[in-house]
Amino acid sequence: MKEKFKKYLPVGIILIFSFILYGNTLKNEYSLDDDLVSYNNPTIQKGIGAIPEIFTSFYSQKEGYNYGYRPIVKLTYAIEYQLFGQNPHISHFINILIYAFICILLFYILKRILKRYNALFPVIITALFLAHPIHTEVVCSLKNRDELLSFMGSLLSLLFIIKYIEKQKLTYICWGLFFYLFAYLSKSSALMFLAIFPLVLYFFTDTPPKKIIYVFLSVFIVMILARYGPKLYLPSYERHKLFFENPLFFDKNIWTRSATGFYVLIFYLKLLLYPHPLSFYYGYDMIPIVNWANGWVIFSFIFHLSIFVYAIRRIKEKYILSFAILFYLVTISMFSNIVKPAMGIVAERYIFATSLGFCIVLAYFILRILKVKPDNLHISKTRRYKVFMILIIILIPYCVKTISRTKVWKDYLTLYSDDIKHLTNSAKANALYAGELLKDTRYAILTKSKSNVDVKRDLDLTIKHYKQALKIYPDYFAPLHNLGYIYCTFLKKYKKAIPYLKKSLKINPEHYEGYMNLAFSYEKLNKNNEAIKYYKKAIEIDPQNITAYNYLGHLYHNSGNFSKAVEYNKKIMAIDSLTDIPYINLGKYYLARSDTIRAISYFEKAIEKNPKSYVLCNDLSDYFRAKGNMAKAEYYNNLSSQINGKNAQLH
Repeated sequence: MKEKFKKYLPVGIILIFSFILYGNTLKNEYSLDDDLVSYNNPTIQKGIGAIPEIFTSFYSQKEGYNYGYRPIVKLTYAIEYQLFGQNPHISHFINILIYAFICILLFYILKRILKRYNALFPVIITALFLAHPIHTEVVCSLKNRDELLSFMGSLLSLLFIIKYIEKQKLTYICWGLFFYLFAYLSKSSALMFLAIFPLVLYFFTDTPPKKIIYVFLSVFIVMILARYGPKLYLPSYERHKLFFENPLFFDKNIWTRSATGFYVLIFYLKLLLYPHPLSFYYGYDMIPIVNWANGWVIFSFIFHLSIFVYAIRRIKEKYILSFAILFYLVTISMFSNIVKPAMGIVAERYIFATSLGFCIVLAYFILRILKVKPDNLHISKTRRYKVFMILIIILIPYCVKTISRTKVWKDYLTLYSDDIKHLTNSAKANALYAGELLKDTRYAILTKSKSNVDVKRDLDLTIKHYKQALKIYPDYFAPLHNLGYIYCTFLKKYKKAIPYLKKSLKINPEHYEGYMNLAFSYEKLNKNNEAIKYYKKAIEIDPQNITAYNYLGHLYHNSGNFSKAVEYNKKIMAIDSLTDIPYINLGKYYLARSDTIRAISYFEKAIEKNPKSYVLCNDLSDYFRAKGNMAKAEYYNNLSSQINGKNAQLH
């Protein structure tokens, strides 16, 4: 019993420690990019019935663009929805469980491969990894469950590959390949483990080179199937690349890319050494595009080349630092921007796996500071006490930062408002914050949940951050359009709105709402010809959207062109046979022309289409009562009473 307790004690400690660090997230709502996968996702909301669709569709689709293929992640959310409905608190709970399982798995793998080292060594590495604040984005963001599952699958694959090497049972390699497929279908960042598996086998086992090659080829075949197999049944893949996400997508100069890549590498190293401040997004111009004259680039190149040469020189010794350095360089290479530009240039989630290499190095130096060799199997009690003291000194600020950071991920607005103070130079971060403020302001106006003073303050803040985004990147479509929308809709400053809307339409000439807002601004400035021109342009973009026809009808009627006003309302009838809008419009137009009989006939048709207008029913009842038609007067009176009764029940 005592042995069993000792065996499972680390599991309990890691599980409890995980919830101490990330327990705050259980109160959190949805946040950054959760709408891409888990929040209000129509596929997920079909539950397990969506499984065929999940495995034959992209990870996410937004604004006509497809994003990757990660069916395992969507599958977990579909199962979760089937069992619990849409509940962010359950989702956060599951993320913590996955993270805890990863750390437990990591501990037992480290114990297995570091059996020639002191038992303290895997304990220190696991504790540092578990508490490191750089992981907060991966655990707190529900969208980033893909990173968790990919890393978990890769570790499980590694465990079974090691078991296969030790036991020589074919079952183990099959499980290893299965979990690698699981990892890759969670996220393609599992690709880097193609190099990690051979490294682990070389450094920590006596596996012959031929068998290492065999394992590598087996995993490589699975990777090829996972990477290219779905292309046989998926539609064409398109990920829209934007300048403010990463300018390197548009700069093919190898010297610029490589210099910026080495700048990025030193930025990541800084985050691992001193994880503050942490941010929900970086992008342009938080990370500058630099050349080889930059001092940090030169330092980064010398540093990374030096540690690489050091690792290669000691690779024959199977030296632990050599392994840690190579693990670090392999896992960070995918996101350095040197080989291929990364979305957002840098992101904390990109170095989730990389942090393990860093933690191995840090654990090594904690021991060496006290002149303890990691491979020394016997350490005195005094030395062990000192090791734990140094570890605690490092873990305390790690834990404080991690716990405080989890609160920041509470929801969209909390996250954006907290981080924006150190994201002044990020175009997208400013735009995201302004967009969330705008959404919140719209809701406040609709529900009257804020005073006019508060609404004005929020609008001013929204404008400030949209303008900051444009200062960084003047051709940013969303801030341009939304500033025009704010000036046009909320502030009634139509002259100010027009330049923003026009510039936004130059960038995106297929934007229906842009033409509508521009036309409305011109209409309010009594520039009817310009207004008509842009309403018609909106109709060209979306011929089935009746809003532009409706506004054009009003504009023509107010300008005295009655026949055109009638024409556009007739077009609405042809597009949507169920709407009451054109009948109400025509009723008002004929009433203005003193053609009461025709006006009333249109109002009656409007009630036939949509018998929910209390005011219209009341007016019709009064009209027919005045005309002596008591049957119709009573009919519309009863209808208005029913509507009023329903409204009273709703309130």
